[in-house]
Amino acid sequence: MRRRGVMRLFVLAAVLLLAAGCASIPVSTAMRFASWTERDLAQVDPAQVRVRVSVNDDYAIDVAKTRLTIALTDATGIEHQSKLPLKLLRSARGSRAGGWFSGDVPVQTTTLSLTPDGARQLRALQQVILAGKPRAFSLDVSTGFSKTPVDPREVTFWADLKLADQDPYIALIDGADIVFEHE
Repeated sequence: MRRRGVMRLFVLAAVLLLAAGCASIPVSTAMRFASWTERDLAQVDPAQVRVRVSVNDDYAIDVAKTRLTIALTDATGIEHQSKLPLKLLRSARGSRAGGWFSGDVPVQTTTLSLTPDGARQLRALQQVILAGKPRAFSLDVSTGFSKTPVDPREVTFWADLKLADQDPYIALIDGADIVFEHE
């Protein structure tokens, strides 16, 4: 019975992360990608891609369930989507800015890179880009939790992306508050 409850919690958490992420996209990120062309994504070196995920300190993400999803719509209107698997580079405690009226938030930050399969999938998407002019693309980070408090109520989630070693991280999800619903 306990195992079924944990699985429901994981599924609910994954759905909530996806829904919450849409509401917490920073304006600076939208502005940065507004000037991007399809050639910019085609030139990304898969070996340099980094994803950084931070959650409240009493939570931990499940690396095996964490994905960087890239979707693009080609010139004919067909959507190509890849959920790129990631591997752990490091995990450390730290803090993130809490917002206008609150202090820093203690977090567990996990830095990840593409697995060999993730790099292969990105190169395949880059070939689609080079074969024709895509009309749109999107980026998303999804994860589950490997550790939560006994009775989780809320978690704050950050996801950042780095596309080249010399570039700064780009905030994809900036402090999205996810509220857990209990049955």
